[in-house]
Amino acid sequence: MNVRSVLEYVPYFRGRLFVVHICAELLAAEPLVDALLDVDALHEIGVRLVLVAEGTDTALLLRRAGLCEVHAAAAELPLTAGDAAFARVQQIVERRQVAIVASGTHGRFDAGSVALAAQLGASKYICLQMGGVPGRGGQPIFAVREHDVFAGSCADCTHADTLLQAAEVCRSGIPRVHLLDGRHRGALLDEIFSEEGVGAMVHTDSYREIRLLQEDDIPELLSMIARCVVDSKLVERTYESIRENLDSYYVYTLDDTIVGCVALYPYPDDNCAELGCLFIKKNYEGHGYGRAMCRFIEERARALGFEWIFAISQSAVAYFRDRLGYAELPRDVLPAARRAVLEASGRTSAVFGHRLG
Repeated sequence: MNVRSVLEYVPYFRGRLFVVHICAELLAAEPLVDALLDVDALHEIGVRLVLVAEGTDTALLLRRAGLCEVHAAAAELPLTAGDAAFARVQQIVERRQVAIVASGTHGRFDAGSVALAAQLGASKYICLQMGGVPGRGGQPIFAVREHDVFAGSCADCTHADTLLQAAEVCRSGIPRVHLLDGRHRGALLDEIFSEEGVGAMVHTDSYREIRLLQEDDIPELLSMIARCVVDSKLVERTYESIRENLDSYYVYTLDDTIVGCVALYPYPDDNCAELGCLFIKKNYEGHGYGRAMCRFIEERARALGFEWIFAISQSAVAYFRDRLGYAELPRDVLPAARRAVLEASGRTSAVFGHRLG
C-alpha cells in the first residue's frame, strides 16, 4: 500500500460514516479478526463506523470486537425494529464508538441496513462476505457506475445480480457500495486506501471525473509533473503561467484525488486546438485514464467548432500515433505562433494531428 496515498485519504475520510455489513458465514470465521483490526484503524483516524451483523445476534461480533480492542457498543434491538434501533445506533456513533447492530434478517442488502445507511448519510456501504466478488475474466470489477450496471454493461460478469442490487443501493442515496471478500487479509484498508482497490465497487457518477483545474490545485499539478519536466518530457510551467490560463487545464480525479492532467489550448484564427500537458501519475498508468482525457479534450475542441486538433510530444510518439491513431505531421502545419515557440525551444518533438469532423 502506498503510504502517500493513505495520507492523502485520511483527511478526506475523517468524519465520514461507513456502514459495514458482515455476512453470517464470516461472523464465525477466523479472517474476521483481520477485518476488525482494519475497523479499529479506520476508527482511530476518525471514520465513523456501523457494523451490521447479518442475522439476529450481535454477541459474537461484539465479543470479537472486544478482543481486537475496538471501542464498540451494541444496539439492543435489531434493525427490523425500525426507528428505535436506528436511534440507538445513531446515539452510539455520536458518542464516538463503533456501533454494532444485528440486521434481524438475511441478505447483504436488507431493507433495514440500507435504510439506516441512507438515514445516517453514509458515504460507503461495504459488504464483507465469503467470496462472491463480481468479476470478469478472473479479475474483480474494480469500479463501475450504477448507471452502467443498469444499462447492462456487466451482464457478462460473475454475480451480475449482486451488482444490480448494489446499484439499487446507490440509487437510494449512498455514493459507494463495495463488495469485498472478507477472507482477504487487510481487505478493508486495501480497498479504501487505493483507487483501484481489491474488491468491486459500484458508484455514482462522481467517482471518476474530469473537471477544470482550480487555483488550489496548481501546487498539486506542478508537483505531479515536476519529474517529467526534469526529464524534458513536458515543457516547464510556472504557477503564474498556469493561473493565467486556468480555464485551459483539466484534471482527472478518482474520489477527488487528482491522478492526471491535460490542457486544451485554442487557436481560433487557425481553426484548431492543441492537446497539451497530458500526464498520468505512474501508479495509475494502464487503466485508460490518458485515453479518456484525450477523448474528452477532443470533444471539447469539437464543441468549440474547431476542425482539427494537434499534439506535440518528444516522448509519447508511440502513444499518439499507435494508441490514439493520430497522424504524424510536418511542423509547417502548426499555427505560426506555436511553430515559432517550438522552433525557439530547440526541442526535437514530433507533431501529431487528428481531424474532428
